[in-house]
Amino acid sequence: MNTVSMITEKLEQLAPKAAACDWDNPGLLVGRSDREVSRIYVALDATCTVVDAAIDAGSDLIVTHHPIIFRGVKSINDQSALGLKLLDLIRNDVSVFSMHTNFDSCPGGMADIVCAALGLRKTGLMEPTGFLPKDTQNGAAEGLQLRVVETERDVNPDAYGIGFTAELPELLSAAELAARVKACFGLPFVQYYDAGMPIRRIACCPGSGRGELKEVLRLGVDAFLSGDMGHHEGLDLCEEGISLLDAGHYGLEHIFVHYIAEFLRAEFPEAEIIEEELHFPAQIV
Repeated sequence: MNTVSMITEKLEQLAPKAAACDWDNPGLLVGRSDREVSRIYVALDATCTVVDAAIDAGSDLIVTHHPIIFRGVKSINDQSALGLKLLDLIRNDVSVFSMHTNFDSCPGGMADIVCAALGLRKTGLMEPTGFLPKDTQNGAAEGLQLRVVETERDVNPDAYGIGFTAELPELLSAAELAARVKACFGLPFVQYYDAGMPIRRIACCPGSGRGELKEVLRLGVDAFLSGDMGHHEGLDLCEEGISLLDAGHYGLEHIFVHYIAEFLRAEFPEAEIIEEELHFPAQIV
C-alpha cells in the first residue's frame, strides 16, 4: 500500500521543494506522512467545495497547486472557513500536499505545459532563477543549490525559472491570440489590451504576473500573457507597444490538475485518481 510520504517523495522529484520561492509554503501542509493512500483528489485550490468533495469521495490525500496554508495560522477553530476546512481534514484523516512555485519554476512544470498547450516555440525563461545540479537531477532535493542563470538565453533542460518567452508560429493580432488562448484552455473569456502591433514574440507568466512588468519591458516582447492584471497595467504596456492578455489566475494554471493526475496515474497505477472538474471561478454577464 502506498503512503503519503511515498507519493509526496515522487512529486518532489518532479518539483523539489527547495526550488520554491522563499515566501512560498509548499509541501505536506495537513496530515500524516505514514497515512495509507488508495484514493487521491487533485485540484488547483483546496477550497471548501474541493475539501467536501474529496472527503465525500473517500480520498486519503488531496494534491493542490496553491497551498491551503499560506500565511501564519494563529488558531484552528470553527470561526473561519480555513479553520473549518482544517478541522474537517484532520477529523477525516485526509492529508493535503501542495506544489506551488516549485512546480511553476521546474523543468517540465507549469511554464512548459502552458507553452506546449499553446503550440509555441519556447525561447527562454522569463525570470531565470537557477538550475538543478547534475548530481541531483533525479529529484534528490536535499542539498539543492540554486545557481544564478545569467541571461534569459542561458537555458538548459535543467534550468529553473518563472514564466517563459516564446515565439508564435505565425504573426497574430492581439484578438487572434486571445481567441487562441481562450480555445486552448477552455475559458469563458480572455481580457486583452491591444497595442495595435502584430505579435510574434510573447512573454508568459501563468498565474499572477502583476509583479513582472519591469521584466516584460526589459524583454522587449510583443505581448504579455498572464493573469491578475488591471486597467493601468494594460494601458501602460500598450503605451510601450506591448499587448496585454489577461486569462485570469485560474485560466492558465488549471492545467496543473490534469497534468498531475496523469503523472500520479503513471507512477501509482493502483491508486484511484480523481480530478477536480474544470470550473472557472470568475463569472461574466
